[in-house]
Amino acid sequence: MGDEDLARAKSVLRLRGRAARRAITPEQRAAAAERVAAMVLALPEITNARTVAAYGAMPEELDVQPLIEALWGIGVCVALPRVVSPTDVSLHRYRRGDELCRGPYGLKEPCPDAPAVAVEDVDAFVVPGVAFDLACNRLGMGAGYYDRLLAKARPDARIVGVAYDEQIFISIPCTPNDRPVDVLVTPRGVFRHPGRGLTTSS
Repeated sequence: MGDEDLARAKSVLRLRGRAARRAITPEQRAAAAERVAAMVLALPEITNARTVAAYGAMPEELDVQPLIEALWGIGVCVALPRVVSPTDVSLHRYRRGDELCRGPYGLKEPCPDAPAVAVEDVDAFVVPGVAFDLACNRLGMGAGYYDRLLAKARPDARIVGVAYDEQIFISIPCTPNDRPVDVLVTPRGVFRHPGRGLTTSS
């Protein structure tokens, strides 16, 4: 697939993925957030982690606040990304009671005075996406923030993608620079990268 064809295929999937998650009802969103939080919390990648990077969800994204609350409850340090340039994000500690500021793209992100967290200190990253496939390939919004952030992560840090079932497609077009997730969690189950073995739970 040529570069233009790849870009076109990604653009079409982004439109489909965003339309799918926008169509989810508030009741379905709330139930999905709670179910995914419970499943992510049970992952060994998370139970063994001391520092977890999550995200401040946009309205159409799967809300990970229930997961964050649960991580706080077991003493895990939670970090969230903050957009610092057109190409990069930094990570900052997010503690119970902290205010989040409105950043670019309508994102909820730590305010400028939030304590920084080094990428190398993060044991697991919980990341959103526009679309995924069951081989754990991920399609983001196209800006490349997460690909660049995850490229700086420790080799043993684990990447956990979270999404609605409606965002899962047969195949995601990828390039060598596109970072797959190690584990994908949806309300329907847990799916592991083929290189680590594929399991499904429901």
